Amino acid sequence: MTIRDTMPNHPPPGTDHVPGSELRGVYSALFTPFDSHGQVNHRVLEQLVDFQLRRGLSGFFVTGTTGEGMLLSESERESVVRRVVECCYGRATVIAHVGHPATEVACRLARQAAAAGADWIASTGPVWYGQSFAGACRHYRMIAAASDRPFMIYSIGSRIEPERDRRLFDIPGVAGLKYTGTDYFAVQQLARLLDRPVALMNGCDEQLVAALSFGFHGGIGSTYNFAPEFYAGIVARYREGDIEAASRLQRKINQVTSLMLEYENWSYRKAIMKYVGLDCGSYRPPYEPISEAEYRQFARRLDELGVLERADA
Repeated sequence: MTIRDTMPNHPPPGTDHVPGSELRGVYSALFTPFDSHGQVNHRVLEQLVDFQLRRGLSGFFVTGTTGEGMLLSESERESVVRRVVECCYGRATVIAHVGHPATEVACRLARQAAAAGADWIASTGPVWYGQSFAGACRHYRMIAAASDRPFMIYSIGSRIEPERDRRLFDIPGVAGLKYTGTDYFAVQQLARLLDRPVALMNGCDEQLVAALSFGFHGGIGSTYNFAPEFYAGIVARYREGDIEAASRLQRKINQVTSLMLEYENWSYRKAIMKYVGLDCGSYRPPYEPISEAEYRQFARRLDELGVLERADA
């Protein structure tokens, strides 16, 4: 028996269920924490999961761009997915990102993630090789077929062409789209062309309210790691019809996002986790650690914003 067999997230066989139709809410693009030796810190990983679930998140997008998936070994990626599933104890949905330049490796990661108990599989399109629409179709088809989990296409900055891209949703198993771009109108047009519901997830944290207004079902974001209650609140207020309250929360947390984006070194993103009380270490090269002096200066800027509660790790 696998971990997956003990978890209640999937409906029993024979029920009337459309894959993708149940995915709603907010999911962090989970950081992968490292210890002082640069190894995956599974203790802090468990704390991250608990911290975010207690503050209203619906689940996790694991080993994606924010989670440094391309900088992790295959065994590290498998271990992170498995540990997050174990930490969730059936309380949340786990989406495992398996993108890799080699489609065969992505397929192997998909099988491993499904065996570990992930609820969804996701992948970026081809990297370096096969960067055409035909190449993307081949890439997604093989990965989607590698497991029995619903599959999410992960589009980062790509142009959406509704008439063309509708063909991606003819691939068996494709049930969702994570879109990190701002042409919400094109995504809305794409959804109208499909003959079944699919999960539409926004990847631009700073524009969650806008995406919801175009019919997106929720969001997946990096800043959700350190401000989960803001994004859970945005979706809750929006669903209640209090758009102004949702917009106020968006404007407030966008101050932190704006500060974060000033820094090219992504280690500053993890530094915000340290500020709120969970030290995730640094990003791996080509990024570099930040010094204690740099952190103190950065923390003072966060203090000045007054948006997040400080609880230094």
